[in-house]
Amino acid sequence: MTSLNRSLRIIPIMVFVLACVCACISAPRMQAQVWQAMGPAGGDVRALASDPARPSTLYLGTTDGAIFGSRDAGVDWEQLGVVGESQNGVVTSIIVDPRDSARIYGSTWTREIAGEGGGVFLSSDGGKSWRDVGLSGHAVRALAQAASDPAVLVAGALDGVFLSRDSGETWHRVTPAGDSELRNFDSLAIDPRNPRIIYAGTFHLPWKTTDGGAHWARIHTGMIDDSDVLSLVTDTENSRRVFASACSGIYRSDDAGAAWEKLEGIPYSSRRTPVIRQDAARPAILYAGTTEGLWKSADSGASWRRISPRSWVINSMVILPRDGGESRVLLGTEQHGVLASDDGGTSFHASNGGFHHHRIVSLAVDRRDPDRAAAVLENAPDSLLLTEDGGKSWLPMSAGLDGDAVRRIFSSPVGWWAAVASGGLARFDAQRNIWARIGIVSDFSIADPAGDAPRVKGELRVFRPVVNDMFFADSDWFAATEQGLVVSHDFGRSWAELSFGPGDLPVGSVRASHDGREIRLVASGGMVFSEDAGRTWAWHDLPLESGGALRLEWTSDNTLLAVARTGLYISRDAGNRWSKAQAGLPGGVADALLTQPDFWLVSIQAAGLYISRNEGATWTRVKQGASSGAARASDGQFPVLVAVGTAERIYAGSANDGLYVLDFSNDSASKTFATGAVRTTGGH
Repeated sequence: MTSLNRSLRIIPIMVFVLACVCACISAPRMQAQVWQAMGPAGGDVRALASDPARPSTLYLGTTDGAIFGSRDAGVDWEQLGVVGESQNGVVTSIIVDPRDSARIYGSTWTREIAGEGGGVFLSSDGGKSWRDVGLSGHAVRALAQAASDPAVLVAGALDGVFLSRDSGETWHRVTPAGDSELRNFDSLAIDPRNPRIIYAGTFHLPWKTTDGGAHWARIHTGMIDDSDVLSLVTDTENSRRVFASACSGIYRSDDAGAAWEKLEGIPYSSRRTPVIRQDAARPAILYAGTTEGLWKSADSGASWRRISPRSWVINSMVILPRDGGESRVLLGTEQHGVLASDDGGTSFHASNGGFHHHRIVSLAVDRRDPDRAAAVLENAPDSLLLTEDGGKSWLPMSAGLDGDAVRRIFSSPVGWWAAVASGGLARFDAQRNIWARIGIVSDFSIADPAGDAPRVKGELRVFRPVVNDMFFADSDWFAATEQGLVVSHDFGRSWAELSFGPGDLPVGSVRASHDGREIRLVASGGMVFSEDAGRTWAWHDLPLESGGALRLEWTSDNTLLAVARTGLYISRDAGNRWSKAQAGLPGGVADALLTQPDFWLVSIQAAGLYISRNEGATWTRVKQGASSGAARASDGQFPVLVAVGTAERIYAGSANDGLYVLDFSNDSASKTFATGAVRTTGGH
């Protein structure tokens, strides 16, 4: 039996966090897991809407179809459901029907390999479940409802404008099919008094119809040609006054679009304005959400001033008038989530309670303190965060990186290490709370470890290869890089190349025994093993139908698990024979794999989590618990799985919803099944 470092059993294949797992899962029955969302708070928001009948009830939509709701004007959020079936579905609009608060419309735009798509969807239960009500396959970028006749809905898509007169049950195109100009619609507005008057903005210029779409006319006098019209708004007091935002600036028309006046004050760099909103309580006040912050006008657009940091990208906005005070302004932003102001935009604060919508890229847990963890997030204002209380709160920890992105983070025996996206490694100085680049590399010269000959020789240079994986043995550290395998004998200060074949093949993952003599790595779809600290190597291959190995894990009883393009493969004889894990486990690439003494846990792309209590003989899908948003969570992707200590705590880092803690402790009946299991794997 190979003796391995305990950390060998923990595999962050893309990284993140802890939770509670007791040895108790019965294959025949549904598990009683509890899913607890742990943040970090925030994420991308694409659509915001309020209920006309109950303005403090809000809804937000994300870049992957998720719908969240709030009953307290955005203080707390709860995940409700998902619009559409595609994980790529960007929610472009949300409309709450003024006739029935339970009826909510949502539009989506998706970008697929085969082209663009989307549609219009309806929820009749307040956003929990959704059904397609038309335009399936059409990329709908804007959706509007007529205030004077709520049965009238208008959808602006990349291939035209569509209209429904029966609350979305049926639709018909009201623009000529294939027209070279009447396409690529980005914005809509309907006259509040006449549902037949529709304004529509394209990637090029605005258009108008006064007869419900039978005829259309360009309305661009005074507007710079080739203006992408991102938003259109009719004045709440004067329907002939229309505001339009375009890539060339913000415009106002006082004659129903016949002529436009460009409003000065917003600089050229901020002229991409996805949203304009008017304060209904004070109609002279306008807010413009741009790709470079929030701008405010107190004189109907005659002058503007920026009232937010320039770095904010604002996609959507809701203004909630309040009796006797300033209206509440809520912004839907990229990265920062929802930001709220109760003083007319003088100050803003995050309003993301319950809204956790970040992708966890990597996570590592402190070996000495399981409540301390460091996480790498994608597309976040602070992409590198630290928690010291098990995920309850998070603090930024990017000082010293000078803007360099981090692709992986590791917990070494002497602290945090980061693989920098541009190449090389950085070490975290806990005393100064700052990162510092570290490491030199040289050619490697094999020598007898017991002898006096030096083990490293050759020209020294700064360590700059892109690191894919690291493993920390007792005295030897290994790094799998895009330029091959390197080893360090001085805790990462210097590195030596460890050749295993012709050329510098990229290495995807590496594992080793505690003394560093036995090494297992994956390179270019194959697996390479050494039993003598890298002096000699032997190549191993998975079955041809596997598509090649991507990552490798190694358990304490010398069982090997290989993640391949078509599924998970297992070898129980040191890699000589391999069989595909089946018996309840679907095919496909595993996002993450976690092996513990009492169970194995695997995340399959778009299929969820699966657990085996009998070393891969059978697998059971991990079902959701009773917590909010858990149904979606268990169906999602988890690029990070991390266990701590005795595997009583499991963190699952999701591709969309931040970090979850999984608690299996109520599943005591599974112990009987687990202890009585017999190891059998099909095809072996």
